[in-house]
Amino acid sequence: ACRYGKVEATRMLLEKGKCNPNLLNGQLSSPLHFAAGGGHAEIVQILLNHPEIDRHITDQQGRSPLNVCEENKQNEWEETAKLLKEAINKPYEKARIYRMDGSYRSVELKHGNNTTVQQIMEGMRLSQETQQYFTIWICSENLSFQNPFSQFPLIPNLNLPWGNLRPFPPLLSLVTRNHSLNLSSQIEDPLAILILFDEARYNLLKGFYTSPDAKLITLASLLLQIVYGNYESKKHKQGFLNEENLKSIVPITKLKSKAPHWTNRILHEYKNLSTSEGVSKEMHHLQRMFLQNCWEIPTYGAAFFTGQIFTKASSSSHKVIKVYVGVNVKGLHLLNMETKALLLSLKYGCFMWQLGDGDTCFQIHSLENKMSFIVHTKQAGLVIKLLMKLNGQLMPAERNE
Repeated sequence: ACRYGKVEATRMLLEKGKCNPNLLNGQLSSPLHFAAGGGHAEIVQILLNHPEIDRHITDQQGRSPLNVCEENKQNEWEETAKLLKEAINKPYEKARIYRMDGSYRSVELKHGNNTTVQQIMEGMRLSQETQQYFTIWICSENLSFQNPFSQFPLIPNLNLPWGNLRPFPPLLSLVTRNHSLNLSSQIEDPLAILILFDEARYNLLKGFYTSPDAKLITLASLLLQIVYGNYESKKHKQGFLNEENLKSIVPITKLKSKAPHWTNRILHEYKNLSTSEGVSKEMHHLQRMFLQNCWEIPTYGAAFFTGQIFTKASSSSHKVIKVYVGVNVKGLHLLNMETKALLLSLKYGCFMWQLGDGDTCFQIHSLENKMSFIVHTKQAGLVIKLLMKLNGQLMPAERNE
């Protein structure tokens, strides 16, 4: 349609047929190349007005649509060339990339829906060496999906198998890629450490990091140092840790049950930390200490999916338990969705998995206790893909950590 100047056909294919305006043929020529080469100004205008158009697209020979237009000089080529030149300076569509602290950065999508995650990452002002530790996730109320560097992370451009997500507007979030803790320990860039810290703090406070009380108290004291600065005896008394302040340093799951009994221990560790001469009070050093204390938590760095399992309530009935399915470089973890209690944690090499029919469930078999169970989730295919990928990334020495 674009090659032969069929205006209405082009319009229908884009609007009704939802065709990708950047489709390529074997020579990597796009609809914009064909319309520009034929001097079809009206079609070029339609394509340039499409929100997903890549204005900088090039063919196999490295030619832009403007190059092809000026080479062929067909029909309304001068008007077409004018439109293409004007488009180069037109403002780009932008995507908001959110960080875990709620802040965001607007990044220009210079290549429309051809924009890759790597190109977006370059707009996040992260150094080249630290970009490898992060990626973009689509986040909605029932979806977290990590995109590889070669894909653009917007729902309309993905063939998603779990149904219509329109009621839940997607957010694009900058989060940690699942990588080994050996790589985590090498990160020195303050901005990268801040992003990792924000993510870890968010997951801790939401209850996703199941850990012994002593560890949670240490993390709480570190958060006090980070948020409030050095300990002051006149200011930071027991009454200082009221429920409102405790919300910002302890998991929500411990707020009522245990946190009120921890206040003396938290303040004691906070005081020791503040007065310790061997501990740098530089913000990124404190944030790094916080991260180091998170590394040994089983669910640290996990991607969480929603699902449910069935357990026997009696000989004739079953009980449904809603769960979070966590996948990271250590293995697979199941958390009770309501209480955040860690129901199961299996390391790679200690369990097997199999995707069920219709990609709506997967089966897990523990090699240690021979236990098997089925997790029902619309994200089963993604969970299995992530398990396969991260199992391959894990270094042999890390399996026993």
